[in-house]
Amino acid sequence: MLHKLLPAVLFLVSSFIYSQSNQQLIKEDAPGVFINCWFCDLNFIKEQIPIVNYVNDRNDADINILFTSEKTGSGGFERTAIFFGQKQFGGKNDTLKFSSLPNESANITRDKTVEIIKLGLVNYLSKSPISDKIIISYKIPEQVKTKEEDPWDFWVFKLSLNGNLNGEEKYNYLNLYGNVSASRVTEFTKFYTSFSSSYNESNYKYDSDDGVINYKSLSRQYNFYVHNYFAIDEHWSWGISTNLYKSTYSNIDFSGRISPEVEYNLYPYSVSNERQLRLDYKISPVYNNYNTETIFFKMDEVLFSQQLSATLSLIEQWGSTSVSISGSNYFHDMSKYSIDLYGDISWQLFRGFSLNLYGQYSKIRNQISLPKGTASLEEVLLQRRQLETGYQFWGSFGVSYSFGSIYNNIVNPRFGN
Repeated sequence: MLHKLLPAVLFLVSSFIYSQSNQQLIKEDAPGVFINCWFCDLNFIKEQIPIVNYVNDRNDADINILFTSEKTGSGGFERTAIFFGQKQFGGKNDTLKFSSLPNESANITRDKTVEIIKLGLVNYLSKSPISDKIIISYKIPEQVKTKEEDPWDFWVFKLSLNGNLNGEEKYNYLNLYGNVSASRVTEFTKFYTSFSSSYNESNYKYDSDDGVINYKSLSRQYNFYVHNYFAIDEHWSWGISTNLYKSTYSNIDFSGRISPEVEYNLYPYSVSNERQLRLDYKISPVYNNYNTETIFFKMDEVLFSQQLSATLSLIEQWGSTSVSISGSNYFHDMSKYSIDLYGDISWQLFRGFSLNLYGQYSKIRNQISLPKGTASLEEVLLQRRQLETGYQFWGSFGVSYSFGSIYNNIVNPRFGN
């Protein structure tokens, strides 16, 4: 009987010892901190800033730190840390920023993240019961350097080639994708151009009564895009874009368009990392040349189209929301239109419970490039050509609920994370 009870007794004793050790890791009188950050290394932060209590839910925090990120013209990111004071620090908020360079190592980024958190916490910890445990130091600069001129004049170039290969005895698939881009972003201008090409090949072997039948599916696509945008003031911008396109799937031998555009942002661009409400309008002359005759008996045509879109983006303590709707139509026939609705929601609705929703729905009435004639069964199953449809949609959702200890101070890297 004793040998049966011994494992349970040892488990209870070890659990009690671990619980006692665990309680000692909770810092007495230290404020609780909640970090909402998708790119942060939280274990590293806990190790480098052990003076506070890290909590699992923002509602338990005295200091809620929300990180946002925006891409810079060089291809790096501007990271923004927004500090929200809660409970004893209610109403005391702060915002700090730092930049990460393109191709910057994760180690450098996490060092910068820790430093910005330390700097932001000083404002709160200096007025907390643990203020006597803070040591502030100042690093004397070695030498004041004069500002150097940028030899590239803000130009950034990028080359990429990606491939994907998989297969088995009776099936194989190959995808190749290449891209060349150049950009130049300043405070008041934004220029971007890119050329991309993709190649997809699938091979199938089918055992029929007449022997092995081989099927091959090929699709190619080429896309050249240029846009140049200019600032007017804190709410208005204008620009012009050009797009050249070729696709076997869409029955497009060549398509070219040029689009003057104007944009209005209800919120100032200076707060775009927290909230945006943008209205965009563009008008486009379009020339299309088709691989085969379309259902409207066209081999080529010149058209005029317009597009109006609205985008709302919010990043708050409780989560983030982004919703956009756009509509476009051709002037020669107003019944040729499309409407696209996209949304993503990440909400922390109440303690421990979060909701994530993503989805898009498109109402399609403008498939002017569809080839004449009925698609073969092979073309349908292998998705070698675009089919007539009235709508498209996709969606995903997720919910999670966690409960238990509010503290999250411990770092244990054994067997990975």
